[in-house]
Amino acid sequence: MPCCYPRFLLIFFIFLPVLLILCGSGFQQPSVPSRPIPTPAPGSNITNSLGMTFAYIPAGTFMMGSPLEEPGRREDETRHEVTISRPFYIQTTEATQAQWRQVMGRNPSFFKNCGADCPVENVSWYEVQEFIKRLNALEKTDKYRLPTEAEWEYACRAGTDTPFYSGPVIILGDNTVPALDVIAWHAGNSCADYPGALDLPVWWETRPNCSRFGPQPTARKLPNAWGLFDMSGNVWEWCQNWYEEYSEEPVVDPQGPNSGTERVFRGGSWISGGWECRSASRDSFSPGGRGLNIGFRLVRSP
Repeated sequence: MPCCYPRFLLIFFIFLPVLLILCGSGFQQPSVPSRPIPTPAPGSNITNSLGMTFAYIPAGTFMMGSPLEEPGRREDETRHEVTISRPFYIQTTEATQAQWRQVMGRNPSFFKNCGADCPVENVSWYEVQEFIKRLNALEKTDKYRLPTEAEWEYACRAGTDTPFYSGPVIILGDNTVPALDVIAWHAGNSCADYPGALDLPVWWETRPNCSRFGPQPTARKLPNAWGLFDMSGNVWEWCQNWYEEYSEEPVVDPQGPNSGTERVFRGGSWISGGWECRSASRDSFSPGGRGLNIGFRLVRSP
């Protein structure tokens, strides 16, 4: 008997691989858990085929409008709670003259000499809708659109509740606004020396030694916490909404009224005083109208 024990082991080990092959279907491999798809972090970017870059904006709740004590506040900035229930992507810069030309085949901007990276301006709300239609067709999607007014302010604030996302309103004179200067081109710092820049009237409040003004190339100032440039200043930005006065009631994903006479634009411009460049500042214009200081940036749905 003692001699048979090693022989049994030998036979067992010779035939073990064969048994495993023949019976392999009966052996269960341990399952590997699938890795969850990570949620993009605020400021995570995607870039489309035209080189337009979009930052991820998470869902959340914020206070839209301005408190009663905010300097420069207007009556149509009633403060109220807004919930943005769905994340979205928003363009990190204003749409540029080069991007408009790529889609539309021409450049309608008054300040063409500012350069290809300067914001496109002198475009109506209706013309922006045609741009969006063509861009969606080029990319074979339906994801591009203008932001709602609430999405715009939510993205602009990036979690802040101060008049500017860089700090409070402190105007020292001649449109000098320390918190604004580092993030925006406005009437106090938008000196321009390219051909076609405007000579403003002598009564216009500007800094000394600056007589010609105009928009500037995008992304030359500091971005907000979500990586968005020029949300204040440079050019006003069209939003999707018809203009209306706010309610004090909390709202979720407000879309504005179904009809109206003017569309909202936000953010202030190169010719705006500091008050107009606040995160809560709002204005409106006929959707068929154009302005030398009105452009836009796009939203892209996830």
